[in-house]
Amino acid sequence: MNDITPSATILPFPRRPAPPAPDTAPDPDPAADRLRQALAALERAVAAQKQAVGEWRGALASLHGNVQALHSSLTTYDARLGTLRTEVEAVHHTATGLERWADAALAPADHPPGHPPGQPK
Repeated sequence: MNDITPSATILPFPRRPAPPAPDTAPDPDPAADRLRQALAALERAVAAQKQAVGEWRGALASLHGNVQALHSSLTTYDARLGTLRTEVEAVHHTATGLERWADAALAPADHPPGHPPGQPK
């Protein structure tokens, strides 16, 4: 009834060797040594990555501060441009009025401003 054939080989989980007696030196196991070296390298890589992430967060915080300062400067600049525009419009209005006054003062009495000589009033 059970026609299912296994598709994988199941490997037994390795057992830990018994710890050596305290008076004897442990056998040098090349696989365990490689594993220790790999774990140490992994720990160094994780520590370096943690430091890099911390530095990246610091750089982002600095960038955020710089962008806020730029926004503040641009807002101030925009306000100053608005004030300048108002002042320039006032000066233009005054200059236009002075120009009309000068035209009227220099025009002969029989030719009002805006009417060149030779044309009827």
